[in-house]
Amino acid sequence: MKLSDILTPLREEIDEDDAVREKTLPLGRKAVRKCSESIKMTHRGEFDKARTLISEAHKIIVEATKELSDSDFMIRSKSLDVANQELAEAVNLLSLMENGTFTNPTEYNIPSRPYLNGLADTIGELRRASLDLLRHDSDVEKAEVLLGFMEEILEELQTFDFPNALVPDLRRKCDVGRGLVERTRGDLTRAVGQSKLVKKLDNVGERLGD
Repeated sequence: MKLSDILTPLREEIDEDDAVREKTLPLGRKAVRKCSESIKMTHRGEFDKARTLISEAHKIIVEATKELSDSDFMIRSKSLDVANQELAEAVNLLSLMENGTFTNPTEYNIPSRPYLNGLADTIGELRRASLDLLRHDSDVEKAEVLLGFMEEILEELQTFDFPNALVPDLRRKCDVGRGLVERTRGDLTRAVGQSKLVKKLDNVGERLGD
């Protein structure tokens, strides 16, 4: 048998894989953009818009997953992991900010590894939200609640003490999350101290006024 005869079906197989890749990569990027927009809407308190964007992102990921089923190679490539990770981050930020609850990955069929990494990234978004509260509303109590969520996420994720080969990037994200939690705790401690000082000064002012 000629070498060209041997290689022809292999080339055709890879061509088919490439065709699937060209279809799914743009879908994955589109889903990521939807999730990013959803996170922005959540920070603005526009929860209905955030939920709509999440729904749109999920539909795109479902569509891309169906496309991947035409290629065994692309299924194994985990090309939609980033999109699923962003989805996990967006849905948990929304549910925590709106209802104070976490979102189960089964609700959006998010695979385990992307869900864990997306949950880890939620720590950073919760820090952003807590700092916004301190800067704009001086709502220390709500910021403390968000810090509690950050601490809970970090504590639970640290129990996944597996090699990086099994849970890629999670350990690094936990290290980053630990620093974010510590800095947020410090910011809140200072904010609480300032709030108490302001109240004392107000009381002194009232007494002097009397």
